[in-house]
Amino acid sequence: MHRIRWLKIGYACAMIIALVAITIFSFSPQVAERAEAAGGYIIFNGHGRGHGVGMCMAGVYFRALRGETWRTIIPYYYRGVGFGSVDDNRPIRVLCRDGVIRVYTLREYLYRQMEEPDSWPLEGLKVLAIAMRTYAISVINRGKHAAQGFDICSSGSCCQAFDERINPATRPNTVAAVNSTAGIVITYQGSVIVAAYHGCCGGHTAGAEEVWGGSGYPYWTPVPDDACASASGHDWQVILSWSDLEARLNASGDTAVGSLYSLTILSLGRSGRVTKIRISGSRGYKDVSGSLFADRVGLPTNFFSIDDQHFEEYICLQNPSDTQQADCRVTFMLPAGEAPLSFDYAVAPHSRLTIYVNDFVMSREVSTKVESLNGVPIVAERAMYFNYQGRGKKGGHAASGVPQARTNWYLAEGYTGGDFDSYLVMQNPDPSQAAQVTVSYYSRQGIVEEEVYSVAPQSRATVGVDAVPGLSNSEFSASISSTRPVVAERVVYFGGARAGGTSAPGIGELNNEWYFAEGFTGAQFDTYVVIANPDPVNKATVQAVFMLPGGTTKNHVVEVPPQSRGTICVDALPGLSSTDVSTYLHSDIPIAAERAMYFNYRGMAGGHDSAGISTLSSEWYFAEGCTGSNFDTWMCFQNPGEEQAAQVTVTFMLDNGSKITRQLTVNPKSRFSLLVNAEPGMAAASFSIKVNSSIPIAAERSMYFNYRGRDGGSNQSGILAPATTWYFAEGYTGQ
Repeated sequence: MHRIRWLKIGYACAMIIALVAITIFSFSPQVAERAEAAGGYIIFNGHGRGHGVGMCMAGVYFRALRGETWRTIIPYYYRGVGFGSVDDNRPIRVLCRDGVIRVYTLREYLYRQMEEPDSWPLEGLKVLAIAMRTYAISVINRGKHAAQGFDICSSGSCCQAFDERINPATRPNTVAAVNSTAGIVITYQGSVIVAAYHGCCGGHTAGAEEVWGGSGYPYWTPVPDDACASASGHDWQVILSWSDLEARLNASGDTAVGSLYSLTILSLGRSGRVTKIRISGSRGYKDVSGSLFADRVGLPTNFFSIDDQHFEEYICLQNPSDTQQADCRVTFMLPAGEAPLSFDYAVAPHSRLTIYVNDFVMSREVSTKVESLNGVPIVAERAMYFNYQGRGKKGGHAASGVPQARTNWYLAEGYTGGDFDSYLVMQNPDPSQAAQVTVSYYSRQGIVEEEVYSVAPQSRATVGVDAVPGLSNSEFSASISSTRPVVAERVVYFGGARAGGTSAPGIGELNNEWYFAEGFTGAQFDTYVVIANPDPVNKATVQAVFMLPGGTTKNHVVEVPPQSRGTICVDALPGLSSTDVSTYLHSDIPIAAERAMYFNYRGMAGGHDSAGISTLSSEWYFAEGCTGSNFDTWMCFQNPGEEQAAQVTVTFMLDNGSKITRQLTVNPKSRFSLLVNAEPGMAAASFSIKVNSSIPIAAERSMYFNYRGRDGGSNQSGILAPATTWYFAEGYTGQ
């Protein structure tokens, strides 16, 4: 069966840092909706209602309930103040709600306030009466409305909430509070203060500079407030779709940035409120105040945080040169016609640099291209940590970049049954031409489906394999053929007791021989070797040699029919039920091979997957590595040689430019495992790795972690050599 499926991905012209316009390329037909690994929305978690400066009225209410008096409550919110007196019989001119200016005594004015209900505890109403009296006098003293012919207005957002229609006889508690505090005002160094107050501070009052700018008054010092913790409005959450957020920001010129890429909180005030936030988009970026941002987006206050995205992505760059800095450009390629983003970095000699992709691309699918602009070869990997669709499939995966796009790719592993979701991700780095990509999916019984996808220039496309006809509950392998060079990856997310996810770039060339340094079948580890035979005519006869730590081996033979996949469950083979194991495959025809492992490592449950190594080498590179903070990193070495031991030097390149080395021996026909955490100086480090061996070997790195509540593991085969260009098809930073 042959089916053409078009993925609507727009063309985007190049963009460096900030300043370009977007060009949209459309083609016909435009059909299928993009498959996405997760939804595009953003969550703001916040606190409080009102500006937050001065006195928290929710706090006043609960402090009064717990027995505090106005004499202790007021000095808590206004620091360093005292008390004075004024005449409550003085006349004041009030602009009433009906637009008429009327004259009331100060006392009558206070009787008719609507700031809080008459049912409040009396001591709280006393605090309110003193604050309202003080604020009214400060408005008059400042001549706020003198030029308009009145002293104070009836607007709660401008002055205070006065209503001339109120009959004081209906508010006996308010009247009693005003009368019992007759004439009392709050002063600072002898002058009546500006008694700012608000509904609920959300746990901490604000400084004026956090909300309005400027220094404000010294008695507005922010203070923590536990009293309002149970108040309505103390905590809130606003969830917006990415498109809604983008539309709200673009509706105002001071926050419009075109296609929205990311939000970055740049600074917080003394109370924890957002004082500056960066809005990045296709027209560049704008740094605006937290108050302005909250107003434009529709948040109750600027006392907020942005919920962690369910996906976090990192690009790790290794510069193995001992003398030369690598000047690198990282370009993020987006779907749906969005302009690529490019950023430049310097990577010091024999060191690593980590780039947090979420800082630049937020709630987006993203592919990446890394270039060394000055020709110094580098090594690049991508690490991702996730809670897949917020459904408890927590973990992480890592993958090396590929140094070139190709017209053919092969993927041995893939599964859509049970609680497994599989995705095929394709990146087209060509700046001008779309790629027509044919994918042949096949199971253990032969070819299942063939589909054609269109990937627009300088863009990425995602295919949900579970939705491909005939593949809704199936193991599968895939062969990919494209009219233009592309990059392909496969991503799998799964649930159950060992929930997590795996990712692996496509295999660029078939081979008769494959090596796997890593493997374990003991405790709660299961290891599978997966074989893809894309040959349309010939079956593949595969000899599997399993190498154990002591130098002994176990053999197994499997036959894989044409255009089919084969799976070896290593745990089920005699003598391999509880052991470290490396694997060597020899096939009579070229094949593709991967190894998948599922585990519970010291309570860190998940899975990882890697393609086999087709060429042994005396030199290997790894850009990623981490120890400490619930990270364990292991190095696995396989020496398939018959007679000669391998003398191996492992060099750890730390992010500060320092190096630590370790010497070890790997005996013939065996494997060696090194726990990096136990090496001197490596107990808590971020690093890259270079491996040198006296004879060709295979090398892999496995990591197990609990990162921000996302436990799991990742694995990566060694990278043969540094290069000046690297591509990553997969990447995601959203929910």
